[in-house]
Amino acid sequence: MSATMIQLGVDDCCNDAGLRSRISQTAKAPHTRIYVVMEDGLEVAFLALDQIPYVDYLVLYEIFVRTDCRGKGLGSRLLGEVESLAKALGYEKITLSPRPLEQGHSEEELIAWYKIHGYAERPNCPTELEKSIDPSGIRSRP
Repeated sequence: MSATMIQLGVDDCCNDAGLRSRISQTAKAPHTRIYVVMEDGLEVAFLALDQIPYVDYLVLYEIFVRTDCRGKGLGSRLLGEVESLAKALGYEKITLSPRPLEQGHSEEELIAWYKIHGYAERPNCPTELEKSIDPSGIRSRP
């Protein structure tokens, strides 16, 4: 299955009520971009990314997969999509703060999941994780 990320504009919203509710709770900074993830014609997830110009890292602010779509590898595939986007935008790293946003998920489990995917503690910032990527893509910062 192939997932497609669609960036939402300022006044756009998605059709799925659960995703729409979660997106409305997401803090948005000036450089935050929200992407709805489509798979087989359905909205299955969303990503919140901070695409800050003039820094060497993309911030993965939030990744949220609908409850009924979890456990099928979608989150792992989305991390790959984020890495491809970061590379295309010319970022050298992806950073994140691994904090569970729902009950039933521990911070330790979340950190372990990101570490399986190549993330490690960010130097001088033990509450954040980062992953270096090959930035040989086209530099086109937002």
